[in-house]
Amino acid sequence: MSDWLIVALIIGLASVSQTAVGFGAPLIAMPVLVPLLGIQTATPLSTLAGLLLSILILLRFRQSFNFRAVTHLLLATLVGVPVGVALLNWVEADFLTTLLGILVIGYALYALFSPQLPKLEHLAWAYGFGFVAGVLGGALNTSAPSIVVYGSSRRWPPEAFRTNLQGYFLVTNTAVLIAHGLDGNLTASFWRSALWSLPGILAGFLVGLWLANRINPDRFKRLVLILLLVLGVNLLF
Repeated sequence: MSDWLIVALIIGLASVSQTAVGFGAPLIAMPVLVPLLGIQTATPLSTLAGLLLSILILLRFRQSFNFRAVTHLLLATLVGVPVGVALLNWVEADFLTTLLGILVIGYALYALFSPQLPKLEHLAWAYGFGFVAGVLGGALNTSAPSIVVYGSSRRWPPEAFRTNLQGYFLVTNTAVLIAHGLDGNLTASFWRSALWSLPGILAGFLVGLWLANRINPDRFKRLVLILLLVLGVNLLF
């Protein structure tokens, strides 16, 4: 199978998950794209896909978005993003790939077993979670685990949870893309892969909307998490 078709298919699958259950695009895409394209192309590519998806999803569900709920997270994240992008030049790619595998597996296990987390009342927690999310987002486009854990601990209701995540990702992914552009990572290979991924993003968004109204969201979420476990283990071994 040609590289362009693999890119389109994996971005499409990731887009279905993001649209149907509100998460999963970078976590699904990165474990496949990193071995195929290299981490310095895969990270901004999955970021671009996440950005476009966030725009589409927010346009569809904008009435539930609460910007104030993510303001403090975003402030800290924007500080962490340049640090994460710089790590791509400071740290060996193999180490970052292993870290990505551990993060994907850890998040999948957390979400599968759904442990009851303590409620975080103080807003200071937003800055800690936000900074960590920014570093991970800049380096690996994996800010989602930190933000999902934070949102769960703040007891966001389900509909607000999905739209708050998309609003957060819209700002964060824009910042990550700008940082990668300044760092010289938006190469010809990136733009070529971006063109390949556009049909997958649009098709995945439409399929995700269709599935969201026709399947059990909890069952679909479990399937996505099991897929993440497989992808994470594959990165490690």
